[in-house]
Amino acid sequence: MIRYSAIGAVGYVCGELLRMMVAHPETELVNLLDSYGVDQPVYEHFPHLKGFYDQKIMDLTEENVRATAKASDVVFIQVPSGDVAKWGGIVIEEGKKLIDIGADIRFRDAKVWEKWYGDTHKDPQMTKDAGYCIPEVMRDLAKGKKVIANPGCYPTASTLALFPILKEGVVVDNTIVIDAKSGFTGAGRRPTQNKLITEAENNFNAYALGGSHRHTPEIEQNIAYITGKDLMQPETWQFINFQPHLLPTVRGIEVTVYATLNKDYTNEELFRLYENFYKDEPFVKVTPASNPVQTKWTYGTNFCMMTPTYDARTKRLIVSSVIDNIGKGAAGQAIQNLNLICGLPETTGLLFPAMYP
Repeated sequence: MIRYSAIGAVGYVCGELLRMMVAHPETELVNLLDSYGVDQPVYEHFPHLKGFYDQKIMDLTEENVRATAKASDVVFIQVPSGDVAKWGGIVIEEGKKLIDIGADIRFRDAKVWEKWYGDTHKDPQMTKDAGYCIPEVMRDLAKGKKVIANPGCYPTASTLALFPILKEGVVVDNTIVIDAKSGFTGAGRRPTQNKLITEAENNFNAYALGGSHRHTPEIEQNIAYITGKDLMQPETWQFINFQPHLLPTVRGIEVTVYATLNKDYTNEELFRLYENFYKDEPFVKVTPASNPVQTKWTYGTNFCMMTPTYDARTKRLIVSSVIDNIGKGAAGQAIQNLNLICGLPETTGLLFPAMYP
């Protein structure tokens, strides 16, 4: 039995992690830690978990983190940017596995993180040593690792949409455009004015305009990995245009990926290419152009679904890719990575269909 704990207990991702872990036959929850909700049962923050977990939230202190690490095999962590080195370092010192669901250790070159997050990285060696892992793309990078950088939601949907065509070597450099939309759980649980129903309902908007979203370099790093570039030389990576939007929905991500190709395809040829490429990946499903994917098809799951198409007039690939932003985009993929580094089948506890309708 794998004993696990989570730091960042009251966030939406932890709630989804706990919900999904109910179906996992090989894990047991030890502790939950946060600076909010201390001494309160976790089900007071997630009423749907009442009867499944009765742990009280422990205060996020060095003493509690160390005691939790000693009692756990794996610790999931999601804390504000810049804080993983402080808390995750304790877990690493105790020789336990760490899965970071935030962004602190996603870049092999810490200078990329510093540029985009506007801070000095507190442990560049941690980020260099961590295994960043979308399992369908780079599961080999996680083998033998005790520290995993769980990918971001937008990068997961985008990278999976691009992976097959990038491996074909037919994408013209610096022509990738990603038009992305996410539900409001992607903006976190802390209240802000734009999350009020009176502000969000019947509304739709872009944010992080002008190429400023922090997931941009993460997607570029993934493209660099797939195309064989040096991950420690970001100046050699392809540039992309990445533009996110907020949907007036609770959960779900749709990314529409565009790229100029130097080879013509029919929609049927692209469908067969993608379907064959992912035929052995249980969490990726491909549909033809006649049946474009919808966000609801992946709600509450670790699945990614996509529809690849080709515009022959403009010679551009157009792929619609959907995931649940707190499922495959966060908690589900974290569990998949836990399975991977603990020697379990990646599907353990994760093979269930979406909530529909």
